[in-house]
Amino acid sequence: MQFPLDIANIASTWNQIMTLMLDANVTSNLVPSVNWDTLNSSVSGRLFQYAPFARACFEDAEGVVGTYDANACAFAQAHYSDGQYRDTIPSSYQGLQWETCPSKGESCLLDWMNPLNEAAFDAPKTCHQGSIPTYFLDVQNTTDVQNAFKFSVETGVDLVVKNTGHEFQGRSARPGSLALWTKNLQKIEYEPAWIPTGCEDTAPRTVVRLGPGITFNDLYAFGEANNITLPGGSTPSVSATGGYVLGGGHGALSNTAGLGADRALEFTIVVPTGDVLTANACQNPDLYFALRGGGGGTFGVVMETVILALPRTPIQVITLDGLSSDANTTKAFWKVLIGNSLEWANAGWGGYAGATSLQYINPLPITEEEARTSMQPLTEFAAQMNLTVGQEQYDSFALFYQQVLEPLYAISGFPLSTVSRLLPAKNFETSTSREELLEALLNASANHSLTYVFATTPYAYKPDNLTSFTPAWRDSLLLIEVLDTLEYNATASEQKAVIEGLSKSMDYLRNVTPDSGTYFSESDLYEPEFENSFWGANYERLAEIKLKYDPLHILDCWHCVGWKGRSDEAYSCYP
Repeated sequence: MQFPLDIANIASTWNQIMTLMLDANVTSNLVPSVNWDTLNSSVSGRLFQYAPFARACFEDAEGVVGTYDANACAFAQAHYSDGQYRDTIPSSYQGLQWETCPSKGESCLLDWMNPLNEAAFDAPKTCHQGSIPTYFLDVQNTTDVQNAFKFSVETGVDLVVKNTGHEFQGRSARPGSLALWTKNLQKIEYEPAWIPTGCEDTAPRTVVRLGPGITFNDLYAFGEANNITLPGGSTPSVSATGGYVLGGGHGALSNTAGLGADRALEFTIVVPTGDVLTANACQNPDLYFALRGGGGGTFGVVMETVILALPRTPIQVITLDGLSSDANTTKAFWKVLIGNSLEWANAGWGGYAGATSLQYINPLPITEEEARTSMQPLTEFAAQMNLTVGQEQYDSFALFYQQVLEPLYAISGFPLSTVSRLLPAKNFETSTSREELLEALLNASANHSLTYVFATTPYAYKPDNLTSFTPAWRDSLLLIEVLDTLEYNATASEQKAVIEGLSKSMDYLRNVTPDSGTYFSESDLYEPEFENSFWGANYERLAEIKLKYDPLHILDCWHCVGWKGRSDEAYSCYP
């Protein structure tokens, strides 16, 4: 479902949904001796408590602010799956399970399949804070972050970094914590002749300077207005920098333009020692390396990112829709994808596919006839299915996004678990290896809600070797993600069963790609040997950098660099 969005009225409407309140004398349940008023004074009164998104629907609540309000509840129900609205709400997470505490059976959710279902919130159902942080700091400047780090050291209160809330591993959710909310850092500036700080002998480049609050919707509109291409992901409400870049960041143009981390040229960051640093190839190059794929919420709070802009160019687009979801059709479709992925990647193609549709794009200067010839195997397959392959030239990637991708990926706000794997090019080289890979993919996807085939690896991109994500990205043609949705009232044991089932299924692909890895931000919650899977040979160096800039482990998070294990009370809500 999708509901109309009125951004202009978000602030006033949110005040109707729940009471947005600051009580400097209210103390954390987990740290009763903390004087939050001290921190609030140091950040100019921008410390807030936020209730869960659905708070207004519950007459009964425990440990949350706000009140029951029938009109506000109706508004929350109408906007429950609207990702662009959700990303403006500090306490909202696009993966709804991270608004809950599964291990304690505590939540405050509507039925995402039917937000009008009163059984989700009628008495005796009680609204709990779940894993939503106790307080949020509306970050406006570097001093705010420095004061928060100091506060955490002095009080022991955990910190998390929270932006738009697109989470699979719950790294920005933690009960009893203080969230550094960066959504309102909305800077976006175009610089056509930029030189990295301290790199005066470097040739000027065309860049855009971004605050972490800028989403892909903002980014693409800005690029179009300035006649440039700014590659990125497909979901409108995801931050264009933030965790997307820090974890790697893939998208439809990644094959030729690189991952988001490849295009990040400079960072302004506050590290846990309190220093405000510039990180690029010339200044603090170790930190620059870590921030280009080492994971979000790990090394500091990024206040600004400079990303490379590309010329605005036309793109060729190939689409296929309407495939049957029966097993035989899916097998035949994926056989075509696997059989041609190596050739297509070398020809510049990238994009997305599932079991029933495909959207591939090519930004290289090829003609429509060359595009047709290149994708002939897909056309022949479609003819067998009595379908027609769509072909169109768009004047820019931004126009393709607005007309095709945005409508497909606008809906969010539901509990979703995922597993993923990068598929190396060597698995596509022989008929035997392709057949083995196809069977593994079919087995991995069987009996699960969704499977995505992402042709979004940087296979045809020439890197600068200053990135820290797993080198497996460079040698792979596809990223496979298998996902399952959860019921709004799923218990901890039910969630655990889903997670374990997904992980067991992904073993089929792990077994045929033993030397590969996967994407830090979209992976198995219990990824086996995660250090190697996310970073490969880069992990040891990343661990040293983590210790240098965060010696007290102020910014620790689930399966991040330097993670000490789940025995920490901070992870008590994980199923």
